[in-house]
Amino acid sequence: MAVIGLEEIAKEDRVIYERAKKLNNFLTQPFFAGELYTGAKGAYVTVEKMLEGCEKICSGEFDRRPTDSFYMIGEV
Repeated sequence: MAVIGLEEIAKEDRVIYERAKKLNNFLTQPFFAGELYTGAKGAYVTVEKMLEGCEKICSGEFDRRPTDSFYMIGEV
């Protein structure tokens, strides 16, 4: 995207790109081992909850939510 820019791709592809960015942020979980380095409180997220969150993001349930709001949130 840095080369061609978001405006140059089709609208459908833009939706997929935005969901992928949200998914990438969501998969950046606040691990207990990283508390000292990140300053974020660790959270335990079950595999089921993590997969549920991924499915919700991929299905478009959070299309209106900003991408940055998924960073280090634990679960949705």
